[in-house]
Amino acid sequence: MKYATLVVSLLIIIAVLIPGPDLPDVDIGGFDKLIHIGMFGTWAFAVRYDFDRSPFPYLVFFLTGIVFSGLTEVLQLLVDGRSFDLYDMAADAVGLLAGFAISPPLVRWFRNRR
Repeated sequence: MKYATLVVSLLIIIAVLIPGPDLPDVDIGGFDKLIHIGMFGTWAFAVRYDFDRSPFPYLVFFLTGIVFSGLTEVLQLLVDGRSFDLYDMAADAVGLLAGFAISPPLVRWFRNRR
């Protein structure tokens, strides 16, 4: 079964549904964007882990990740103290690119450890 992608996707959805006032106040500039890079980098790794094949359809999964990113931003419009942010989507795209770039050796390492 392909559970890693499902679990990471659900965790991202839960994270974006946390009301703004309930988020920890971190006074580090750009920290929010680092969180987005990390979330979507992890999502990219999970996708590569679950759907590892050769050749890997990077473009298909990158575009899927961008659509998922957009949906998470739209969901935030329904949450108190949250908003749609194109810069968050840009950070998500960076995370996707980074995650897909480093995932091949990480997936091999994880599979060898099992």
